[in-house]
Amino acid sequence: MVELEAARVSNFLNYVPVLLTVCLTWFFSYIVLSLNVKLDRPFITPLEEPEPTAPPSEALVNPAPYLNTLIVILVITVAGVVLLYMARRMPRVFKSLITSLIWIVSFGISMLYLFLGMILINTYISETLFIYSAILASVITYFTVKGGELKSSIASSYIASGAGSILGVSIPYWTFLILIIGISIYDIIAVFKGHLSSISKSDAPLLRGLVVEIGDVALGLGDLFFYSLTISAILFNYGITPAITSSTSIITGYTIVIYTLNKRKQLPGLPIPLLLALATALIIYYIL
Repeated sequence: MVELEAARVSNFLNYVPVLLTVCLTWFFSYIVLSLNVKLDRPFITPLEEPEPTAPPSEALVNPAPYLNTLIVILVITVAGVVLLYMARRMPRVFKSLITSLIWIVSFGISMLYLFLGMILINTYISETLFIYSAILASVITYFTVKGGELKSSIASSYIASGAGSILGVSIPYWTFLILIIGISIYDIIAVFKGHLSSISKSDAPLLRGLVVEIGDVALGLGDLFFYSLTISAILFNYGITPAITSSTSIITGYTIVIYTLNKRKQLPGLPIPLLLALATALIIYYIL
């Protein structure tokens, strides 16, 4: 997260991307879970790990969750470094690439959830599904690339929650737990010592599509994605009450980050919200 001005906790616009992402995550996750869709584990977590019911003493000494987490972080790191390099050295190529990727991802998300939604409400599925998905993807892409603060926030939240929800219900259980800790540590290192430490206020417009610039702050699309993934995975593994708690905790953690931005120019947006969400969800789950 990059501070643009003096970040104010009272500025509602600062919360719009996160609130939209949380709401859309619940909507998308509801569709998937209502249909009891069985999903294969994501290709970026290729190693098979112990079952969720395995004792922690057995599961946490298995290397698979740690290796899956390492693969995810390596992919994120390489992609982040390459995209940041392109944005600064080849801005036109970067813009074309990001625009294409946004459309492809938006189209895939739209196709998936429109298809599942039609099944859920028992509606006839026709070739118009493709047309609707293409139109929706085009609108999302336009909002992201050409829209103002609010439109780009809506588009980014749609992409992040759509992708985060489906990965949240499909990511292996133990990998999810290790990933939340691992990605939080990674975010701290990347923001304070790594490639993200070089991002300044002037870079936000250049990184449009990867960074949501609204109100007083600029928030990474990856932050929104992991907020969504966390809520979705908690809902899938622990149930509604822990998921509600985790949603509230992410908003609370995000508020803490915004408040702290008054004292620092740049802060990682993942550790406080994610770790707070996971901790409170586990506490509620085991208490209830």
